[in-house]
Amino acid sequence: MKSNFYILSSLLILITACGQESVLKVNLEKSERFLEANLLNTNVIKIEPGLQYKVLESSVDGSISPNLSDIITADFHGTLIDGSVFWSSIEIGEPLKIQLSQLIPGCQKAIDLMQEGDTWRVFIHPDLAYGSEGRPTIPPNSTLIFDISLHLVEKS
Repeated sequence: MKSNFYILSSLLILITACGQESVLKVNLEKSERFLEANLLNTNVIKIEPGLQYKVLESSVDGSISPNLSDIITADFHGTLIDGSVFWSSIEIGEPLKIQLSQLIPGCQKAIDLMQEGDTWRVFIHPDLAYGSEGRPTIPPNSTLIFDISLHLVEKS
């Protein structure tokens, strides 16, 4: 009886692992196809492989850009490629105040190029976000899309 339990448990683990591997692969392929097609859109700029942005609003007089050690105050509206919202400081009603180095690499690199007053839509490959781990509201290997409004940079 015990051996049957172990065999069934092992099979269940194997089936689950194979299913998870398939989901990871499918999501990664979707992410890569999306980012490749996205580059064909007007005004989408590639920062590096897997990181793109589109300027939604440009600061007229903004001259302050953050460094990794600086504290920023910004609004973030995060969606997946299907349009579902996974997190939004706008919906919460309060901008996020955080040290730039505490954000995911894709956000760090994009915001580093922004100036106070800019609003960008940033497209982030899973390798520069949460990768194959995902998060409770973010499936593994998901491309993230953030509308980011940089309100304030506090120099360290």
